[in-house]
Amino acid sequence: MFNARQLLKSFCIAAIAVTMTACGGGGDTNASETVTIKQPKKATVIMVFGDSTSQGYGIEKYGTYYEDVPPGLMYADLLRNRLKAEKIDAFAPVTVINESLGSEFALEAIDRLAYVLAVHQPTHVLLAHGTNDARSAIPLSEISEDFLTMINMVRASGAKPLLADMTLTVRGRAYAAEYSNMVRNTAYIGGATYVPIVEDIIWNPKYVLNDGYGYHYNADAQPFMMNTVWNYIMPLFE
Repeated sequence: MFNARQLLKSFCIAAIAVTMTACGGGGDTNASETVTIKQPKKATVIMVFGDSTSQGYGIEKYGTYYEDVPPGLMYADLLRNRLKAEKIDAFAPVTVINESLGSEFALEAIDRLAYVLAVHQPTHVLLAHGTNDARSAIPLSEISEDFLTMINMVRASGAKPLLADMTLTVRGRAYAAEYSNMVRNTAYIGGATYVPIVEDIIWNPKYVLNDGYGYHYNADAQPFMMNTVWNYIMPLFE
């Protein structure tokens, strides 16, 4: 007999194989629609939790300093600035925290997530791992299970989870489509908001950092990424 975890994993693996129209998406929002500006009535803490594609610069997991994007220009920084500029904090404070760590895999992130949730007590968490896992050919079912674990941890903390689709392009379009489907279905199963964060820049070489990896986005890409996060997170404010 399946236990709850086995059943969830089996359902997730099956969901990856179906088309996106079959799955819908309980937490999915059409970013092309006009987004209503909402000013939270209570303190809001947005935490970005990802790898180097969200950290942008700083000390990565193995202790090496890197700078893919100049300080202050990452999408998390731009989101913080826009929230302030549009006076979203008119009634209650709105904070953006970037707790991303370069070179981190999703499985490794699970241990760190428990700590940062306890420290920052966020109200909204953007989960943005996966590029290191995909690059290392970890099975999509395993990546999905790690994502679900993180989604459940965020929900258990009382925060609202958002799952960013950091689609990897260096393994080709067929893999990218399978990966994106997995992320969308995982968000649906876990009750998270699916965020296609690179939808406006993917496959465009002008937005990719020329660093030999092929999946880090440069400073020019960050406003597009921020705008997508904005469109998906604004409806979640209370």
